[in-house]
Amino acid sequence: MKYKLISLLISIMLLSVSINILNQNLTVNGKSTNFNTSTISENMNPDVVDMIQSINHTLVYDYHQALMSFGPRYTGSKNCSDAGNYLYDSFQSIGLNTEKTIWNFKGFSSYNIEATIEGTHPNKAIFIMSAHYDCTKGSLGADDDGSGVAALLAIANVMSKYSFNNTIKFVAFSGEEVGTYGSFSYARDAYRNEENIHAVLNVDMIGYANSNEGGKKIRFHSPKRSEWIVEQATQISYLYEPLLDITVQGRPNYIGADHQAFVDYGYDGVWIAHHDGYPWANTPEDNPEHLNWSYQLKATKVLCAILAEMSLKPISLQIQLLKPYEGYGYFGKKPLLLLDLGSLWSKEKRGITMVLGTTNAEARVISDEEITYVVFCINNNFMNFDSTPPYTWDIQGKHAPPIGSYTLRAYVYSENGQVASDEMDIWSFSLNYYYSPW
Repeated sequence: MKYKLISLLISIMLLSVSINILNQNLTVNGKSTNFNTSTISENMNPDVVDMIQSINHTLVYDYHQALMSFGPRYTGSKNCSDAGNYLYDSFQSIGLNTEKTIWNFKGFSSYNIEATIEGTHPNKAIFIMSAHYDCTKGSLGADDDGSGVAALLAIANVMSKYSFNNTIKFVAFSGEEVGTYGSFSYARDAYRNEENIHAVLNVDMIGYANSNEGGKKIRFHSPKRSEWIVEQATQISYLYEPLLDITVQGRPNYIGADHQAFVDYGYDGVWIAHHDGYPWANTPEDNPEHLNWSYQLKATKVLCAILAEMSLKPISLQIQLLKPYEGYGYFGKKPLLLLDLGSLWSKEKRGITMVLGTTNAEARVISDEEITYVVFCINNNFMNFDSTPPYTWDIQGKHAPPIGSYTLRAYVYSENGQVASDEMDIWSFSLNYYYSPW
């Protein structure tokens, strides 16, 4: 009896130690995740947890296998067209409003496929998750980018059953491997239609891991203006890490992916890819045999959580630079020349605005809050402010004329202390500045 009592006491002590360990904050890469047993239940959104749990191997694998059945999908080929039709039918079958839009550029002609979950908030913005369904000649594109397309379809399938404050567009591009022409055409047209795109999550190569570290990381490559996406995605990934065992890792931008067209037209976007190098990309060896399905599933789940959390949250303050127009040539305040510079993707000039003389800037503010003012800057140096809509400014230098390339930025400040910004690249030749002698 004495030995049984001692054994019972030891068991109770071990259980107490285990509970204390579980309730301690975890530390990953030197950062506290603050996940104890109560935090998991209190901070995770139950609907997002349900979404994550609804994504399974069969769902992702079957979508991937269906895409592989079309063979190599070089832009403009019958295989690529047939795959586009399959994507259109797949989005429609889950009840989403689906569009197939033709694009033509540099001798190529193909389709972008778009499916939409309309947001419910009066001041809704658009979140885009994208992948490309084309591949290089002779390649199945299993990882590049069949992995992204399978994730796109699986996430759309699950999220179609829920509602969100912001609009979500799932977009499958063609033309990526020949110059990102499909995404260029889409971003250009979206900008000209004044679409309020808040963030683009471009998923391209998420099906491979061959190291312990790589199996627990997914990389978000961003330009500086889009680092807020990485920050939010990182926070969300750490929140759901106890369920998924994968977190976001921020990295510098890569201009050769489909998100860059949106960045060139003044939107925020990131390229999302696996951590480990993949030696078979753009070769006949890019086939399903090389994929890591455990990693693919984790990556799909965490991307679902990130998109859902971002889209659920209302955006209290937004600003868009409406003028001068991106991708136009100006003489003074008149846009005279439409610049279709899609082939200059490697120069990051597809949405460049060129101005001869003095033109004006105009910003649109979307907000639930009272606005204090909008500040206009050149290369982040204060130039002018406007406190009444429409928020405008005749662009000119402060101490020197704006000659050459510069970044026009607009900041909006609310009475509650919120701040939002937008920016665009301009090349100009103007002799006007505030302290000029003439």
